[in-house]
Amino acid sequence: MNTEFIVGVNISELPDPFLNLTNDKIRKIRSSRDVNEEYLALYEEMQKTFTNLKEIKVNDVITGKISYISAKEIFVDFGYKDYIYVDKPKKSNVMTELQVGDEIDVLVTEVNDNPYLIKGSITELIKQNVHNKMKFYYDNNLPLTSSVKEMIPAGYMMDIHMDNITIEAFMPNTLADVNKLSDANSIMGETFEVMLETLQQEKGVYVVSRRKFLQTLIPEEIKKIKFGNVYKGEVTGTTPFGVFVQFSSTENGPTCLTGMIHKANIDPSWHDKWNQIVPGMVVDFYVKEIIKNNKIILTQILKESLWDTIKVGKIFNGIIKDIKNFGALIQLDEETTGLIQTTYINKSGKKLNAGDELKVKVISLIRDDRKIYLNFADFKEKRKEEKSGETFESNEIS
Repeated sequence: MNTEFIVGVNISELPDPFLNLTNDKIRKIRSSRDVNEEYLALYEEMQKTFTNLKEIKVNDVITGKISYISAKEIFVDFGYKDYIYVDKPKKSNVMTELQVGDEIDVLVTEVNDNPYLIKGSITELIKQNVHNKMKFYYDNNLPLTSSVKEMIPAGYMMDIHMDNITIEAFMPNTLADVNKLSDANSIMGETFEVMLETLQQEKGVYVVSRRKFLQTLIPEEIKKIKFGNVYKGEVTGTTPFGVFVQFSSTENGPTCLTGMIHKANIDPSWHDKWNQIVPGMVVDFYVKEIIKNNKIILTQILKESLWDTIKVGKIFNGIIKDIKNFGALIQLDEETTGLIQTTYINKSGKKLNAGDELKVKVISLIRDDRKIYLNFADFKEKRKEEKSGETFESNEIS
């Protein structure tokens, strides 16, 4: 067997040729004139190791390979003079995907020169990426999947799961549904789609809204409504003139539609039990009409209404319901009110009182807004008697 002896140098006994080797600067050696020849070969070997060496700063994102995983830390090799030391992510679902040899990105969180140490975080980098994604979702009004974790006095604490981490968010009570929930506990533990309402990343605050997401579904769900079908819905509130109901247009569709049943169209058996109609009660009904801005008119009684036959020029007997600054509200039937504007009242010279009966004429209709504009039935004739040379268009609204 041939034995070859190699003559080496104990560099520990020699002066340090790399006094300026720090994280900030590496002394550039070009030839033996810059340093003793004994060190030149050593320098060239070291230079190969530091080919990727650059100034490392906090918030840099470094790509490296996992060399070792201890009980508390992950050692990431990125071709530098030391590892990046990364605390293990607390979330076990992140940890299960990390193995020795994996290439990962690490966010530099701390750089120390004495002793030299670089610390990094995988979780913080993931969070940073998630925050960027959240801004994208916010800017583009995209839905996110969220779970209800806890109920607090002002609303709900929510968990948004993204890229193996959990982002906390807050959902106010008023944004938990299209209408106020009759039972605040009914959504506890549920998972559903939400949208970002506000974005305050510098404070680490995300406010989400289920209501905002459900409202985006309304136009398409309205198209699925079938007139003549019996629907079931949940009462969300009542007023002296009607009941508001939330429902779905299909059996398994989202419950995002809201309609109103006028008191005149409630089942007669409930007329004497009006105070017993409360939020959360389930009722049956028909969809009667869909008007402007996706407002839905419901009924429990299939019957012809004034809106089915009303037209400009038709004369009605009405009762003055109320007098406002803008005009007199005239009750035409149990569920229909029209308006005589103040202009016509002043021109007529009539003295009006709530409860008075009078004949009125329809001068304009806006069906989409369910608005009826009226004038006195005898207004035109009186104007002609007073000033025969003056003409007046009875269907003009001022």
